[in-house]
Amino acid sequence: MATMIEFSRTGDVSSPRSLRLRYLGLAFFWACSMLTFRSAILLTGNADTPEFNTLVVVVSFLANMTTLFSISALVERTPENLAKFSPWLFCGAIIAGIALIHLAGARFEGSGLVAALVAGSALAGVGYGYFWGSWADVLGRMHPSRTVLYAPAALLLTTVLFLGISLAVSLAAVPPVLLMASLPVISLLCLIRCRTDDACEPQAEGRRYLTALTSLVPLIIATLVFSCLFGFMWETAVLSVDSATDAHGFPLVLNLVAALGLFIFVIASRRHINLSWTYQLLIPISIVLFAVVPFFWTVHPVILNAIMSAIYGVFDVIIWYMVAATAYDFAVSGFVVGGLVRALSILARLIGIGIGYLVMLVPEVASGAIVGVCIAAVYLLVMLLWFLWHSAKHPSFEVPEDNDDAEPAPSLTGPAIVYGCVNLGSKPTANENGTDGTSSSAESAEIDSANAEAAMANATTDAAGTEKEPPADDTPDEAVFALIAEDYGLTRREAEVLPYLARGRSAKVIAEALFVSESTIRTHTRRIFEKTCIHSKQELIDLVDKY
Repeated sequence: MATMIEFSRTGDVSSPRSLRLRYLGLAFFWACSMLTFRSAILLTGNADTPEFNTLVVVVSFLANMTTLFSISALVERTPENLAKFSPWLFCGAIIAGIALIHLAGARFEGSGLVAALVAGSALAGVGYGYFWGSWADVLGRMHPSRTVLYAPAALLLTTVLFLGISLAVSLAAVPPVLLMASLPVISLLCLIRCRTDDACEPQAEGRRYLTALTSLVPLIIATLVFSCLFGFMWETAVLSVDSATDAHGFPLVLNLVAALGLFIFVIASRRHINLSWTYQLLIPISIVLFAVVPFFWTVHPVILNAIMSAIYGVFDVIIWYMVAATAYDFAVSGFVVGGLVRALSILARLIGIGIGYLVMLVPEVASGAIVGVCIAAVYLLVMLLWFLWHSAKHPSFEVPEDNDDAEPAPSLTGPAIVYGCVNLGSKPTANENGTDGTSSSAESAEIDSANAEAAMANATTDAAGTEKEPPADDTPDEAVFALIAEDYGLTRREAEVLPYLARGRSAKVIAEALFVSESTIRTHTRRIFEKTCIHSKQELIDLVDKY
């Protein structure tokens, strides 16, 4: 079938022509931001202290978060506004910022040192915020079956760059600014090239964004918890050894090992993996980590920080993937979705850093405070794990296993919504796309008939306006599936799965064709059945026949 071939090509990541190295350009900006935030590589002279390193991180994060919120507000209303910002301006801000941070310790003292660090951190933070949102927007226009490969590969390249530059600075005494300044430039050149690729433009519609963000509620909750705990662990480790450089030696190596392991895992699974649930595997590891922290903190703070850093690195990949997949599914701007999620992550990390700083402020009570924070952390992680497992085991709608003999759903009359379902063959009163159906059944039938005839007429007419013979029944099917997807508010990937279901394909066959996991296909199938208010594949076939 032509439709199935088209969808298979959309998700085909096995072809070398479908993979583009330029999409790994995000790793260069990512490495540059990590070198600015996580280590004291830029700080020299009087500025090379844990307190000033914390100041750089806090100011950079505040500027990063402010930029994401501000640009997201403009892009949400008008996606074209993103093109009005000069990317070279933000790239220049990063270079100027890291240069100012590096020179502050050697050129300034007292209040001048603080002012230079604040100014440099703010400039770098503004640039990183723009780059983060822009790369989320680029990946959000890419099919998730490709993003699932690019995100781990980007983390692996990021850790290699991070470790390589750190070693070059420490062993060869190379000025870090000379090595770091090229990173945002390379990332920007890749970003500009990626934006020229053909991709579907996001749709500016408030309800779409609300629905997209609602689907990310479990991830947002996990992000708040993990980011806060990571910020706490990072700050307490830096202050406990009184050196940001010493606190990041072993974590650099462990981050590389974790990134390599994740990349190999994705390749070995042939990309048929759903990263949207894998962060649940990180929660038990984190529970064990914070359970043993009070016993090993005084002797192994760097090792504990390294474990948490590796966990958060993997979690960062999951955030990239889920943000991009959600933007693709709901046809919204990845800058808005990713920007809001990232801004909340930064806010939670700042809270964690603040808690860690207060805990270590008074050494006499630090041990008891750490025990209290760890108990609270274990409790939060257990509650988070229970919430995720409960949500997975009790979905709002269950899809029967190919039971064609099941009792058909009761016939609905009129356009009224019943338990979120709509009258088959008529326009829904409201759907995820924000369409308000106020017409009668007759008017809806006339609109559907006109839309179907117009779509079929377009599909059977060439550019010269002459009629052409449609191949078998493929072209009418495409028009019908498009109408069903529009009427019932199906997401992009649900619309991709729909033709396969209507032709009776199994979850395994669909997963192979679209290069995703079977669990992902089952999730899309459940949502299709829920939105269309059907209970078997036979009812789905009947729905297609009605259209």
